[in-house]
Amino acid sequence: MIRVRDLDKSLRFYQDALELRVAHRLDFPDFTLAYLRNDESASELELTWNKARTEPYTHGDGYGHVAVSVADAKAERDRLIGLGMEPLDLKEFKGDDGQLIARFFFILDPDGYKIEVLERHGHYE
Repeated sequence: MIRVRDLDKSLRFYQDALELRVAHRLDFPDFTLAYLRNDESASELELTWNKARTEPYTHGDGYGHVAVSVADAKAERDRLIGLGMEPLDLKEFKGDDGQLIARFFFILDPDGYKIEVLERHGHYE
């Protein structure tokens, strides 16, 4: 679960960037819970919108990032750039033998949460 300040903006981001759609939504007078998922996984990301909140949330020192996997990290990064988004640079980790361990990039959501977009390969298959 992550807390967001502008639910509509966050829903657009997660739909466009990660193809996550609202699977279930609970609206209450003071807050809304939106559960996002797609057909590739049974996992859900819960967005919590506290309606009276005006100041940004702090991410503290306990939050790292959310990670998703894709078939081709470079193609996915190019797609996001085509949507006018600003993903960070594509990175690769290689072992001592020069073999690819991981290919990935990060993108920030509207509230500044880091999302790792990781190519399905090796351990991350």
